[in-house]
Amino acid sequence: MPDLDFTTQDSLYATHGLHAYAAKCPPKLVAYGLQYYSKPGETVLDPMAGSGTTLVEARLMGRHAIGYDIDPLARMIAQVKSRQVHDSQIEQAYGVIAHRAAADVAALRTGATTSALRERATPPDFPNLDYWFDQDVAASLAVLAYHIRRTPMVAHARNFFWAAFSSLILARTSVANARDIIHSRHHYWRHERTPDVLGRFAARVRQMRRQMAEFRERCRAAALRTTAEAKLGDARSLRVRSETIDLVFTSPPYATALDYSRAHFMAVAWMRHALGISLPDYLALAPVYIGSERGRTGRVFRLSRRLSRFELASAVLSQMAEGSARQARHLQRYFGDMYRVFRQIARVLKPKRHAIIVVCPSHIRKVAVPTHEVFGELARAHQLKLKYQYERTISVRRRILPYMQENFGQRMETEYVLVFQKTS
Repeated sequence: MPDLDFTTQDSLYATHGLHAYAAKCPPKLVAYGLQYYSKPGETVLDPMAGSGTTLVEARLMGRHAIGYDIDPLARMIAQVKSRQVHDSQIEQAYGVIAHRAAADVAALRTGATTSALRERATPPDFPNLDYWFDQDVAASLAVLAYHIRRTPMVAHARNFFWAAFSSLILARTSVANARDIIHSRHHYWRHERTPDVLGRFAARVRQMRRQMAEFRERCRAAALRTTAEAKLGDARSLRVRSETIDLVFTSPPYATALDYSRAHFMAVAWMRHALGISLPDYLALAPVYIGSERGRTGRVFRLSRRLSRFELASAVLSQMAEGSARQARHLQRYFGDMYRVFRQIARVLKPKRHAIIVVCPSHIRKVAVPTHEVFGELARAHQLKLKYQYERTISVRRRILPYMQENFGQRMETEYVLVFQKTS
């Protein structure tokens, strides 16, 4: 049994701490999987890559990496974290952005504005803008976004600055009038002093430059030239050639646990040109996310023919339906989605190679959901044999969200590392 308790170890080395993101997988856990189930120069896939922990760790350990995520912001963050950006490219572009943005903000404060400046300082139109952003903060963000978009630079450097911009909003100490924003349970919180947007941006860029420098140095130390690609895509229908992947490592979303579109919307609203999607279109994606509680599932729970083949999944769904037909429908969709994910994992894996899935069971409306055991059932249907199952304790100190045990049932403090092997 390997020691998978990384509570006391640094998890923010290289670019792992470059951008806040909910429910990130511990980097050292990924490193364990890569060390024992892949070799340098091989290709690792994360079909639900999130902010790119697997991609970063793969490059640090001399593996090629491919990551997919359905969320456009997650895909951008993952790409920035796993792609080396030379500091000279950052420095040159930042000098222009900082100088022009500072001049615009200074002009706004004196009131000596022009029609062009007023246009640059006009924030995007989205619901409750004035509620979530102070007027001066919104104007400064608009100016900053304008100059990030218009300053000439290579694409990966521009994405670097967009990640810095996003991190000003999606943070514990956001420039928005909100707390807990990254965990999708944000609530209104008024700053005692108006946040200095440009000052915070400068501090973030300095910190991110140090992180990127460490990432470049660690990649060089790996002594292999590797690549990482973060792509926009759906784990249920991967655009990856069959039997081309040496290892799959992923941590799927929990069932009905996090609403990523709700967590990210305050940043996405400013980044239409960077992400290639408007806020309304982004929010419209929410119902198709794996684990989402949104979207239509019908009014009556009926056990699907596909899941009726699985004894444990059927039992859990039937028990859930007794207390909440709505939650049973959402959970059934989640299990059905993961059935499709396992089918894709089995298809792209080379014979006899491994897939590592990190999953936490849960309680939904006080019904215990042994997700790890259900995953074992679903995977077997696709010739993925459970080879090992390890337990690891989730540190209470790393729990950030409040939890109402009387409403939801006992909080799970154990997650499972499932190692599957493709049998044919």
